[in-house]
Amino acid sequence: MSSPKTYLITGTTSGIGLALVQHLLSQSQNVIATGRNIVSRFPSDLVTSHPDNLKLLELDIASPLPHLQSIAAQAWDLFPGGIDVLFNNAGMSAMKPFEEASEEYISQIYTVNLFGPMRLTQAFLPLFRNNRKGVTIAFTSSSSTYTPLPFMSHYSASKSALSTTITSLAKELLPFHISVLAFECGGTVTNLGQPRQSSPSPSPSSSSLLSSPPPPQETPYAQGITSLITMFTRDPPAYMPGSPSKMAKTMVSVINKIQKGEKVPVRLVLGSDAWESVNQNLDETQQVLQEWKHVSWGTDRDGVKGGAEGDYLRAVSIL
Repeated sequence: MSSPKTYLITGTTSGIGLALVQHLLSQSQNVIATGRNIVSRFPSDLVTSHPDNLKLLELDIASPLPHLQSIAAQAWDLFPGGIDVLFNNAGMSAMKPFEEASEEYISQIYTVNLFGPMRLTQAFLPLFRNNRKGVTIAFTSSSSTYTPLPFMSHYSASKSALSTTITSLAKELLPFHISVLAFECGGTVTNLGQPRQSSPSPSPSSSSLLSSPPPPQETPYAQGITSLITMFTRDPPAYMPGSPSKMAKTMVSVINKIQKGEKVPVRLVLGSDAWESVNQNLDETQQVLQEWKHVSWGTDRDGVKGGAEGDYLRAVSIL
């Protein structure tokens, strides 16, 4: 029997993060479950029933890089052999009209969804490179990178930036045998839309899609937000069909394939709703590209052979 792998997972007190912990423990893997106020918020029954395979570690993904570096060093020694998988799962979602978003709101959502995972990954990379063994860095992203909803522009933009960063990072880390991938998830009923505990009480439009009352009627965008909330609350499974437990099992299965040397995509869409929306987006994008090709190509310098024969893409692919 092979020795257990060690996972460090962020955002483990609920949703997909907690489902990941539960599944991995059922497979006798080692788990470092992290989060804010983790000891008080994490299910105590899991702690008592898995004294050898589960460690809790206080980690606020919004912390500055030096603090995250100290956390990484601490986490590395919690199980023999260091960490095999860093899973950046923590995130937040909210609904807010673009015009009405405060600087605090924008900063918080980008910090939690983008800058925090980037800093934590930075903190672990020297340990991964120096360890000289194949490791995996996984991220929970969103299919909204392809099909953003109205009133969720900041969430979608932060996740889109995350997926783009991951795509580039995967190329950078190939020489070090460090695998990187993003799971771009569709709708899943979790606590993702709930505000961070340390933040001020949010307006109704920045709470969970399923629990938010309509925003004040004097808000110019109230009708649009109310319509969107009503759509989700009328039939949640139709718009959020994802199962956290099934997503967790699939994520671990894909990571196992990577660690066995099998090739998997850097960005993998999870959920039937995600697949359908991304597929539709790609069809529409292809149609627009063909219809407007003459405009796109018409901006090249005179004398340049159209498309540059793919030289740019070939150059990027061999870096």
